[in-house]
Amino acid sequence: MLRRWGGELRADFQQYYGLDLDRMGTDYSRRHAAVLMEQLPADSRTARAQNPEAEWGATEYLLWRIEHTLRVIAWQSTEDGAKGRRPPKPLPTPADRARVERRLQATDIDFINQKLGFAEVADGN
Repeated sequence: MLRRWGGELRADFQQYYGLDLDRMGTDYSRRHAAVLMEQLPADSRTARAQNPEAEWGATEYLLWRIEHTLRVIAWQSTEDGAKGRRPPKPLPTPADRARVERRLQATDIDFINQKLGFAEVADGN
């Protein structure tokens, strides 16, 4: 984790525990650090870096829901709303963007495999 998310982990240890990550092994054990890493809150920098869908916390998702609800209420008083046409779409969330990114990556890999002639290998033929 330290190699991949070192900056986030360093900032989280300082913010949440008041510990300097450079003092690991001297002031506190690696085992202690591992336990602390596992217990970082879901809205910590490290957790959000590991899981793009967790980029927003509960507060952001609540605000997202409120914003969309207000747009729906405003839309309902329009001609389109009276006829049920063109309702407002919710803004994309980090979870939505992560799903799109995963689909794009899978599509890119499929496309590259087909271009390189690896489709048969992927199908087990």
